Order: sequence, then structure tokens, then C-alpha cells
Amino acid sequence: MLKELMTKISKITGMQFVQASKEEIAKLESLNLPEDFTNYFLSYNGTKKFNLGDLRICSIANVLVENNELVPGRDVSKYGYIVFATNLGGDAYCFDLSKEGIEYTLDNTPIVMLDHEEDYEIMSKQQVSGYAEKIADNLVMFLQDELKERENNL
Repeated sequence: MLKELMTKISKITGMQFVQASKEEIAKLESLNLPEDFTNYFLSYNGTKKFNLGDLRICSIANVLVENNELVPGRDVSKYGYIVFATNLGGDAYCFDLSKEGIEYTLDNTPIVMLDHEEDYEIMSKQQVSGYAEKIADNLVMFLQDELKERENNL
């Protein structure tokens, strides 16, 4: 299902997916993501951040910037919230990998949104989790909802 969704998104946006460089792969591995997520980013690495309506889906280069340099990703990735997309207002959509003892896959990982205007830098993991608004049960559901919203706005 993910492959079909990403093919549809590619056709809508004109985005082409490209092979990640060895340097990008090494840097991506520094996020300590489960294999399923690394494979997703390697398979669907856009040439840049691309828009699907209000949603901006990150390339590997953008994922690295979002999670290492920009807020809120810089402050929440250490707690297991990995930014993979943003909206035009700057809020972050994250894979919620924050719970201990779960073997995460793309199918069982919730998508949460974190407001970019909160000061997560001074918050504990528990405090950050209170601001993580669940948007979808998993990536496929999230992308389906975004495509549906886009179609409704056309």
C-alpha cells in the first residue's frame, strides 16, 4: 500500500525519488532508526522537500536538518520523535518512536504533530509527550488522509 501511495504522490507532485548518497546513509544511521524506517527513507528519498498541499515531505537531507538543527526536531528527536514532514506553518509531523520495549515498524508507529512554537528544549520526555498530538495510527493512514484532504480542497 505504501508503494502505491508514494507512486501517486510522485505523480501529483512531480517529485522523483533518488538513490541516497553513502554520506546521507551514514548520517541517517546516526538517528538510530529501526530498519523499516531507514528503508522507507532510502526508498522514497526525494530530490528535495516536496509539497503535497499544506504538507511538506522531507528528503533524507531535510530529515537530517529537521532532526539535528531545526526546532522542534532538534529538541524532540532525542526522545524518539523523528520529524519526516512539516506543514507550511512549520509544525512537525513525526514518527512516534518514544515508547520503550516496542519493536517499531511503519505499520505500528503512530504519527504525531508537534507545534513548532513550543519550547521543547527545556522539557522532559514526559512533558514533550503531552504536546505530541496523534494524527494517524501509521504512515499509510497519514498519507491517505493527506491525499484525501488534498482532493477535497481541489
